[in-house]
Amino acid sequence: MIIRLHGLALLPASARRPRAIIEACRLTLRGERAGKAGELNIIFVQRARMLALNKDFLKHDHDTDVIAFHYEKAAGKQSPFGDVYISAYQARVQADRLGHAVLKEVLTLVVHGTLHLLGYDDRTPGKKKEMFRAQDRLLARL
Repeated sequence: MIIRLHGLALLPASARRPRAIIEACRLTLRGERAGKAGELNIIFVQRARMLALNKDFLKHDHDTDVIAFHYEKAAGKQSPFGDVYISAYQARVQADRLGHAVLKEVLTLVVHGTLHLLGYDDRTPGKKKEMFRAQDRLLARL
């Protein structure tokens, strides 16, 4: 799996850790036995861009921290895996609210978004519990 990072400059210097971010992706993919083909883009965006994505694609008119877009596989071809958009603004806000480093929040959001690409869903209490159990297990390994 090719993993590309975009928009790291939007994060505070203490959270710009490409190796740690890529390792969070790889650990999540390995932990969920995902294939090795394809491309995963982790894209950090400003608040306005994330608000626009949330409104355009999910029809929500509020801040969100992470949105994942899974690519459909073309018949007989290995296509890109997907994109995970992360709000640099929300990462800072949530880290401050939870009392931990922005890097920890970024890694949490990277794992969360990658789990979404792998089919995890957090729209119901039961599914959310299952997803957060997997997320916590993976984060404990980082």
